[in-house]
Amino acid sequence: MDVITTFAALFAAATSLSPGPGISEGLANERAETVRAIHYDLLFRVPEQKRRPIDGTETVRFSLRAPHRVVLDFQAPRDRVSKFEVNGRAVETVTVDGHLIVPAGTTKAGENSIRIQFVAGDESLNRNDDFLYTLFVPARAHLAFPCFDQPNLKARYQLALEIPSGWQAVSNGAELDPRTLAGELTTPSAPDHRLVRFVETRPLPTYLFAFAAGKFQIETGVRDGRTFRMFHRENDAAKVARNREAIFDLHARALKWLEDYTGIPYPWGKFDFVLIPSFQFGGMEHAGAVFYNASSLLLDESATQNQLLGRASVISHETSHMWFGDLVTMRWFNDVWMKEVMANFMAAKIVNPSFPQVNHALRFLMEYYPPAYDVDRTAGTNPIRQQLANLNEAGTLYGNIIYDKAPIAMRQLELITGEEGFRDGLRDYLHQYSFGNATWLDLVRILDARGQRISIAGWSHSWIEARGRPEIRMTLRSEPNTRISDLMLSQSDPWKRGLVWPQRIQLALGYSDHVQKIDVAINARETDVLHARGLPQPQYVIPNGSGLGYGLFVLDDATRRYLIDHIENIPDALTAAAPGSISGKTCWKGV
Repeated sequence: MDVITTFAALFAAATSLSPGPGISEGLANERAETVRAIHYDLLFRVPEQKRRPIDGTETVRFSLRAPHRVVLDFQAPRDRVSKFEVNGRAVETVTVDGHLIVPAGTTKAGENSIRIQFVAGDESLNRNDDFLYTLFVPARAHLAFPCFDQPNLKARYQLALEIPSGWQAVSNGAELDPRTLAGELTTPSAPDHRLVRFVETRPLPTYLFAFAAGKFQIETGVRDGRTFRMFHRENDAAKVARNREAIFDLHARALKWLEDYTGIPYPWGKFDFVLIPSFQFGGMEHAGAVFYNASSLLLDESATQNQLLGRASVISHETSHMWFGDLVTMRWFNDVWMKEVMANFMAAKIVNPSFPQVNHALRFLMEYYPPAYDVDRTAGTNPIRQQLANLNEAGTLYGNIIYDKAPIAMRQLELITGEEGFRDGLRDYLHQYSFGNATWLDLVRILDARGQRISIAGWSHSWIEARGRPEIRMTLRSEPNTRISDLMLSQSDPWKRGLVWPQRIQLALGYSDHVQKIDVAINARETDVLHARGLPQPQYVIPNGSGLGYGLFVLDDATRRYLIDHIENIPDALTAAAPGSISGKTCWKGV
């Protein structure tokens, strides 16, 4: 059998074993078990005219323990690939269901390389007339270039961009000085273009690899010995000048806080950020090169306190991702919620002290509880941690449960473990999995190993891995002399699964001249509030008095009657708002 016939047979076999469209969990697991030490050497030639295609050249190097088929993801027509070499030998490409399949017979144990010439897809390159930027989350890198497009195959990227001479470029790695590139390709292939090369990155998943190029202006700021660069396209010089120092200050403050909290120095070397007009999100946490929506950072002179708080929050959120999501990345997108809630959680710790005039506890209650309850009280709700069969379905994971219930759950976890225990557990987690991947259950295991008062695995089973919320009923008994004899909280699972949601709450006992709050740990189906015994009978008892608890809290008759007639008499805004957080509606309307 001749070589051509052999390759034809191999590729016919490969075609019959197509992994199917998208990136399935099965394909991801197969590659994670076989592919190691991935390096991408990428060159994109960006023409000045948007209508012309972007040509790419790529070498993918990786190791295999033994010969094995290799599946690269590339969602493009077959004719987009003009050259395909495996270990130095030209191979006819087979494109099946958005994949380039390399049969096992063309690979070897140890290091392998695949060299590809291709035309990049525009779908995730966001091309405009005089600038472009990538956005590869959750699994859109393979729309632009061939790759292993899954979060647990981290790789090092060596990027080169050929761009029009008047353009600037930024990527995850620092730009190399052209004078140091002796022996490297330094001459662009087109006139009026220049070649920009970047330092090879530390390990990153494809969704965090990024670059932007175009007619950007660059502002530079130095804080605590670290240089920050801000790329922008704003023509209003006064607006830039008015916001520039505050933006640099906010980044520096967030970085310093996070280094102190995690015990890990900023891991990505340089820190650039790009302000993009009409960016799809508030920000995107590409390591070393954060992308922001320009309007959320460059504020008008009349900016409100909410806008200032929002800017500080989004900066701290994206900076937090440098550790939570970038340094340690989820193994699979079923844990995407984890990086988002961690970034929000850290951002609040960083930002809130700078806005003492804001009632942050009340803001948290009103922002998260109603939308979480709107979904979680229904038959169509879902767990925080969901199953995901294919990355092309990752968009289905997002919603009120991830964005609104998860922050409530994370606050409860810190209340249960204590602030120091929670911080030290996160430090262990970040150190153990630095530049690698981990799951939510890896953090649960670490927290449990620290000897918590309750099982964190059991807590996670109810809060994170199961859908729904508890129903908590209160029973109040008084002695003849009007003192409390018993105050009981009974917890039940509306779905009849026997689940218990461990949580810490604060009861608010209201009297004519003050409100007394009692800390309560609910760890079982029945909780006897011993600290309430012997207290004078109150006018009302709000079990979620500080807005900490989560569930359908069913109030006693006396409390409901009082709230109907006297809600305006409750002196504390948080306590007054807490009953309304019971189900997303007002408890005194009979809910």
